[in-house]
Amino acid sequence: MSGPIDGLILRSRPRGFSLVELMVGMTLGLIASAAAGAAFLNAHAAYLAATDRMLIEERGQRALAILSTLLRQSGWPGEPASGMAGSTLPAVSGADNCGQPAVAAVPACARAGVGQSDALLVRFSGSGLPTAPAQPDDTMTDCSGYPVAGSPAGAAGTAASAGYVAENLLYVAAGADGVPQLLCRYPARRNGLIDGSGWTSGALVRGVESLQLRYALDLDQDGRPERFETASAIPAAGDAAWQRLVAVQIALAVRGDRPGSATPVRSSATDTLSLPGTAAADLPPAAPARASTTRRVFAATVRLRNAPRCQETLC
Repeated sequence: MSGPIDGLILRSRPRGFSLVELMVGMTLGLIASAAAGAAFLNAHAAYLAATDRMLIEERGQRALAILSTLLRQSGWPGEPASGMAGSTLPAVSGADNCGQPAVAAVPACARAGVGQSDALLVRFSGSGLPTAPAQPDDTMTDCSGYPVAGSPAGAAGTAASAGYVAENLLYVAAGADGVPQLLCRYPARRNGLIDGSGWTSGALVRGVESLQLRYALDLDQDGRPERFETASAIPAAGDAAWQRLVAVQIALAVRGDRPGSATPVRSSATDTLSLPGTAAADLPPAAPARASTTRRVFAATVRLRNAPRCQETLC
C-alpha cells in the first residue's frame, strides 16, 4: 500500500548566484560608479569655471571703477587751491609700455611694462572741512581708499605738487608669486593727512595682465575730441597737448586663476573691441603659457569732467 508519508515536508535546496551573474552585476556596478564619478567631476569643473568667470568679472569691473573714478576726479577743482602754487603740469598724463614708473610731469619709465602695459598719472585735489582745509571731509578718495583733503597738511601745504593735493600713478607689475596686478602709487599720510613725506604703493586688483590707454585730444577747443592717440603720439601734437584731453579710453586684459578654464570664443570682424585705433586693439595676445586660462577684455571710455586749464587760459 503506497501513499504520502505523513509529516514529510519537501523543500528545494537554496541556490546562489552563478559566476556569470556575479560578474555581470559587478560590471554594472562599476559602470554606474564610473558614470557617477564622471558626473561629479564634470559638475565640479563647471563650478570652478563658473567661479573663475565670476572672479574675472569682479576683477575687471573693480579695475574699471577705480580708473574711471580717478579720471573723473582729475583736475579738481580746476584751479589750484587757495594758497597753493599753480602749475602747467597736466591733470592727466601717461606713458606707453611703462614698467617701474616714477612720478614726473608725465610718468618716467625705467623699463618695458608687464604685458606692454601703459602707466597713468592722475592729479587732483579733494575736499576739506570749511574751517580746516587740510582735514578731509570724506567726500573724495584716492586709489588707496583714503580721503583727500582740499590742501596738504603742515609745511607741505605751501609747496603742493603741481598745484594739486594728490597724484595717483597707476601701472601693472608682477606680484611676489609672479601674477600680474594693477598697482597704484599714492601720497603717504601721517595721522590720516597727506603731508608730502613720500609715496606708498599698493596692489589694487590681481590678475590684470595688461592695461592699455588712449587719450582723446580736443585741439580746436570745441569740446569734442578729434582723435584718440596713444601716449607716445601726444608730444607730436605739441607740448600743451596733455592739457587738451577731454576723454580717456581704457582697456584691460584680466585673467582668472584656474589653468585650463579657457573656452573657445569666436571673434568677429565687427567687434568694436578689435577695431584698429582703439585701446582694446592695443592689447597684446595672451602669453603662450597662459593660453589655456580664461581671459577677458574690459573696456570703457571716460569723459573728463573738469575742463582742461587750456580751455580757460592760453597754454
